[in-house]
Amino acid sequence: METTLQGSERRAGPAPVVSYAWFTLGWTLLTIVLGAVVRGTSSGDGCGASWPSCDGAFLVSSASDSARVIEFTHRAVSGLDLAFIGGLLVAVWRGLPAAHRARRTAVWALLSVISEAGIGAMIVLYGWVADDRSTPRQISVPLHLVNTFALTGLLGLLVWQIRGGRALAATRTRGVRAFVGLGALIVLVAATGATTALADTLFAPESLGHGLAQDLDASSALIVRLRVLHPLVAVGVAMLLASYVWRRLDDGVGNRAGQAVLGLLTVQVALGVLHIALLTPLATALLHLVVAQALWVAFLFFAFDRLEVREG
Repeated sequence: METTLQGSERRAGPAPVVSYAWFTLGWTLLTIVLGAVVRGTSSGDGCGASWPSCDGAFLVSSASDSARVIEFTHRAVSGLDLAFIGGLLVAVWRGLPAAHRARRTAVWALLSVISEAGIGAMIVLYGWVADDRSTPRQISVPLHLVNTFALTGLLGLLVWQIRGGRALAATRTRGVRAFVGLGALIVLVAATGATTALADTLFAPESLGHGLAQDLDASSALIVRLRVLHPLVAVGVAMLLASYVWRRLDDGVGNRAGQAVLGLLTVQVALGVLHIALLTPLATALLHLVVAQALWVAFLFFAFDRLEVREG
C-alpha cells in the first residue's frame, strides 16, 4: 500500500474560499504579466534604485514618464498580490479544519510570494534593470521566473486541495518520478524562455536572418548564442509531454486537465513560431507567458488528479 500524506479523505473547503483562491491565482498571473511588461519596455529603472517606494514616494502623481508609471503599476499590483495571498492564508486557516493539508500549502505560498518580492527588490536595488547586460541580471531573470512557477504551482495545489483533493502518493513510484521529471522539464523550458526574452530585449533582431546571424556569431554575447536553445528544448519537451498525456487519457482520470494540457501545448507551439516570425514583439511575448503559466497549472492539475490516493 502506498504511503499517503495525512490520509486520503476528501475535505472540500467553503465555496467562498475556493473562489478567493482562484481569484488570487488569477491576480498572481496578472502580476507576472506586468513584470514581463516592465522587462519588455525597459521600465525597470522607472522608480530609480528605490524599493518598495518609487523614488521615495508611494504614489505617482504624474503620468508623463511612462517607465515610471509602468514600474509603479507593477509594484502596486505586486503589493496587492502579497496582501491577497496573506488574506488567503487567513481564510484557509479560519475556514478549514486544523488537519487540512491546504493550511501548510497556504503558508508555503506566502513564503514564495515573499521570496518573489525579495528577488524583485534585489534586481531593482542592484540596478539589474533596463539596458543592464551584466551577468547577475542574466542569472536573476530566469531565477525570478522559476520562482513565479513555484508560486503559481503552490497556488494551483492550494486551489486543488481546497476543492477537496485527497492526499497525493508520497512513495517514489514510477508515476511520481515521471510527473516530477516532466514538471522539472517544463520549468527548464520556462527558464530558457526567460533568458531568450531578455536576449530579445537587449539585442533585438532586425530580421530573421539578422537574428540567426547573431545566434551563430562567436563574438555575440553568450546570452544571444544561447537563444537558440529555447525553441529546441521547448519543442522536444512539448512532444514528450504531449505523448505522455495522450497515452493516459483512456482511463478517464484527469481527462479535463489532460485535454487542457494538449490544447495549450498546441497553442503554445503556434505562438512560439508566430513570436519568432514577427521578430519577438512584446504582445506575443506576453501571450506566450500567459499560456506557459496556464499550461503549467493545467499540467499540475493533471498530475494531482492522477497521483491522488483513492480509497478501495
